[in-house]
Amino acid sequence: MRVLLCHQPIDGGVGRHIRDLIDGLGAKGYEVILCSPAIPSGTGRPVSHIHLDLRRAVAPGADSMALARFAGIVRDVRADLIHAHSSKAGAIARLAKLASPRVPVLYTPHGYAFAGYFSRPAERLAYRAVERVLAPIASRVVCVCEAEARLARAIGPPSRVRVNHNGIGPPGAGTVDSGVAELSGRGPVIGAVSLLRSGKGLETLIAAVPRVVASHPQAQVAIVGEGPDLDRLEAQARALGVGHAVRFLGASAQPLGALRGFDLFVHPSWAEAFPYVVLEAMSLSVPIVASDVGGIGEAVIDGESGLLIPPRDERMLARALIDLLDHPSQAARLAESALGRVSREFTRERMIDRLSELYEETLSERPSPPARPAVR
Repeated sequence: MRVLLCHQPIDGGVGRHIRDLIDGLGAKGYEVILCSPAIPSGTGRPVSHIHLDLRRAVAPGADSMALARFAGIVRDVRADLIHAHSSKAGAIARLAKLASPRVPVLYTPHGYAFAGYFSRPAERLAYRAVERVLAPIASRVVCVCEAEARLARAIGPPSRVRVNHNGIGPPGAGTVDSGVAELSGRGPVIGAVSLLRSGKGLETLIAAVPRVVASHPQAQVAIVGEGPDLDRLEAQARALGVGHAVRFLGASAQPLGALRGFDLFVHPSWAEAFPYVVLEAMSLSVPIVASDVGGIGEAVIDGESGLLIPPRDERMLARALIDLLDHPSQAARLAESALGRVSREFTRERMIDRLSELYEETLSERPSPPARPAVR
């Protein structure tokens, strides 16, 4: 089966997901062709790649050119099906289906844009309206969690919505990130791995730090990642008098190395789908405190495999972090339970097998081509 994977982000959770699909589907014998701005780094299996200029922001001129080019790619590649990832690629692929209606299109949002963080409500409404218009075109909407599936059913045909949770492989052996290791010599390390941009909730984490260090003066908060909000977040930490306790370590080529050095992992995001980094923390037995948003509660069971708190609530966040620092045996119990849960429920093998089933299911519903007239 020839599968055309189309995506816009080449990093973050989408990039990670695409790498896993290239490796996993290739191992199952699928012919995978990638159509995107670039091949995500770290891909283990060679893959055919067709460059497509997809931009994160809305750009009418560039988007129109991308649509025309992708429609031509679909005609040339003659894939059995198309699987689009993220809102921009999903919009392009679904619109292109109007020109090639017999090629099934599956769409995975990886977090609907209208469910994300927006400073202006009008933006949210506009993105929701676009998704509602495009929803009926998709042959399947493959959601990475039940929370995302509920949104999909609310804006489009519920019968076409399926769930396939993200999954990960065993973390294997590894070393601790040197920057995190240095901090651990000073006290317990509370760590976050995140893009530094609005919606990731790092403002909430920093706002919680004064209460945490008042209870545990040696505690260090390590924020691993890069993004446009670095200066603003550093200024917030200084203004709260906790600049000495909040360390911005920059991006890491090996996020697992950072996670290995954390005493507690915190994920304070205001909006999410089903983040890989939470699964990775679970796989390394790092105690977790996370916002109860999106599908995080489908992975982390509150009080059983981690602690969940409301988003944007720095008091509750501080209380949860202090509680686990005060009770290391409780933290260890939650981490052990999390490891068992991710090993049973959220494996990469299970994710690939489920996706293969969905591909076969979708193709089985494709109408047969019209019969050719007999030659006399």
